[in-house]
Amino acid sequence: MEDSSSLLRSRQKQDKFISKLGHYLFDAGKQAVLIHRLAHFFYRSNLTLVASLLRRINIILTGADIHPGAKFGKKVEMIHSVGVVIGEHVVVEDFCEIYGGVVLGGRGGTIEVDGQPRIGSNTVICSGAIVLGPISVGENVTVGAGSVVLQSVPDNSLVAGVPATIKKRTERTASTTNKER
Repeated sequence: MEDSSSLLRSRQKQDKFISKLGHYLFDAGKQAVLIHRLAHFFYRSNLTLVASLLRRINIILTGADIHPGAKFGKKVEMIHSVGVVIGEHVVVEDFCEIYGGVVLGGRGGTIEVDGQPRIGSNTVICSGAIVLGPISVGENVTVGAGSVVLQSVPDNSLVAGVPATIKKRTERTASTTNKER
């Protein structure tokens, strides 16, 4: 016969699983990242037709257009997925947050000349921000809402404006930010 504490632990595990499942069933941001990861797997496996189909499904279900070639690190979160557009060669490193209406990509030229951005760990890209070209956004950066970033951004910065400029240097560190999640 099980004691009440083991029954309680079992119930808590079940509740946690159901809660997590609910997040993936009803949170468009989590769905967008999950579908992208699946599309990226097929893209890397050279099954580009399946990857393209998953990309279209992602657009229809979540409103996010993420090229299957884009690379996401661990714990990348989309807070709002609608209107997010991410190009083929974009790299988003670990523990980043992306809000609605964000565009990450090239400036319209060839990839050899134009390039696409690399987003460092622990970066927050706020609603409507546009990050374009062969630039690097450092670690622990906040890109303000509606900003247009066309030049590389150093670590521990807050950038905002059109074109974006450094508004503040922050002391946020990766270990501090990761503990908050």
